Amino acid sequence: MAQVFQHVTDPEAVKVFLNLTYLPVLAALMTREWTVSALAAHLGLAVNATHHRVRRLVAVGLAQETRLEARRGRPLRHYRAPSALLVPYHCTPLDTLEDLIGLHEDSFQVAFQRAVVRAGLALVDNRNDIGLRLYVEGDEVVSDITPTAGAFSFRDLLRPDAPALLANRGLLHLTREDAKALQTELSEVLARYLQKTGPEPYLFRVGLAPDLPGSAG
Repeated sequence: MAQVFQHVTDPEAVKVFLNLTYLPVLAALMTREWTVSALAAHLGLAVNATHHRVRRLVAVGLAQETRLEARRGRPLRHYRAPSALLVPYHCTPLDTLEDLIGLHEDSFQVAFQRAVVRAGLALVDNRNDIGLRLYVEGDEVVSDITPTAGAFSFRDLLRPDAPALLANRGLLHLTREDAKALQTELSEVLARYLQKTGPEPYLFRVGLAPDLPGSAG
């Protein structure tokens, strides 16, 4: 069944939608009904901050109060947001499509870099050995960061005792058929692991795009 999206076009609602401070609260409200105190505990936020964000979401129409639960004293208010929202690009104040793509990418990049550093520190014996390398490998000039001065290969991360850490990036020269095959294989691998559950959280990023001249902005 096709997902039916509620369009968000009101300027104040768009402003709140684009503010990443509200995203965890909005995302949780999209999945089920919450009281403010339960939502605050779930997200690890202060109750006052959560209450402010929920009330702001309600004020701009991105969430609504669904019911009052009677109890001794003040009744409990329950809130919910629509399960599918869409802000048309032309309704945003963003200047380029790159800005749109970077909206969530920037915050994820910060979290991902922090996680890479924390995991990578397990490979460091002496922080004075950490450095930025630039070197020729085959026909390419490679730039990377090493945790152990010059004597380090990223293949070392595949050792059983090494952290489960992968942070590859670069340029591939492929036919379109090979690029589509890679796209399919990466998607299938990711889909397989998304079905698994385990006790440890891992951030992941998978990307592939043709490096064509020009800009989509």
